[in-house]
Amino acid sequence: MSANSWYSQDVLLILDDQNSPLADLCAQVVPADLHYGASSDPDPSLLAATTIMIGAPDKIARFLSDAPALKWVQSTWAGVTPLINHPRRDYQLTGLKGVFGQVMSEYVLGWILALERQILDYAQDTSWNQRAPVTVLGKRLGIMGTGDIACDVALAAQALGLRVTGFNRSGHCPPVFESCFTYEQRLDFAKDLDYLLCVMPNTPETDDLVSTDLLHALAPNAVLLNTGRGNCVDEDALVQVLDSGHLRAAVLDVFNEEPLPSSHRFWPHPQVYVTSHTSAPTNIEAAVRVFAQNLERFLKNQPLLHVVDFAKGY
Repeated sequence: MSANSWYSQDVLLILDDQNSPLADLCAQVVPADLHYGASSDPDPSLLAATTIMIGAPDKIARFLSDAPALKWVQSTWAGVTPLINHPRRDYQLTGLKGVFGQVMSEYVLGWILALERQILDYAQDTSWNQRAPVTVLGKRLGIMGTGDIACDVALAAQALGLRVTGFNRSGHCPPVFESCFTYEQRLDFAKDLDYLLCVMPNTPETDDLVSTDLLHALAPNAVLLNTGRGNCVDEDALVQVLDSGHLRAAVLDVFNEEPLPSSHRFWPHPQVYVTSHTSAPTNIEAAVRVFAQNLERFLKNQPLLHVVDFAKGY
């Protein structure tokens, strides 16, 4: 079939990497009558015909201007910042949701338990050293962001006896949270929290939300965890408050600049744990299941799931 004859029907472009299973898995859910191609560097004729794309937002952003017929993009990331930052808006963008809760819960609670129970300290002892018993029971976890990932983490945290409060722009409180606070109430939200988890999107509203005053509002010896986006944390403020002794530790998975430069002050800081954007890697099989649901909806002209609001950035 020639490229010109594709323009009268939908064409799927799978932007994959070498050794990625994305193309093979997508091929299993694509209807027989839907034309598709898979490439990390698609040729102009395929791009000109493409109406549907699936792939990582940073890769898709490179080709948006070369796909005039594009109608819908399915992201394989939770975050879609590269596409939000692109000026094009005449297509539907759907995010990847409902697939990260388990792994994020494991990451967050694993770190909280490791730090609270001093698991690594015990493991590194070279002599018998019994410490006073500690527990997370009754301690307070505040989560900045109340989307599906945050709700899964909150539910898992409650199973360990943690009290969980939320923070979002509207103040709407999902049932899994004890209470929720708005941006205007951020210091009330932070007051006396033992653990602060950030899972916020990258938007102008979220820049430096974790500031000096917010960090000082946390309980003494509190722990900060950031698994959302690096823009949410004021790095200068964090280092200052860590050095003051008010915070116990910062577990940081995301940063304004990635990879984090080897010269960055976070690497040698004794109270900072850098985890190199590994808290919740994409499960490609789960991503393709979400894509398959949306593809069926798209081909039936039904509303898509997890549509991104370009104005809000998520």
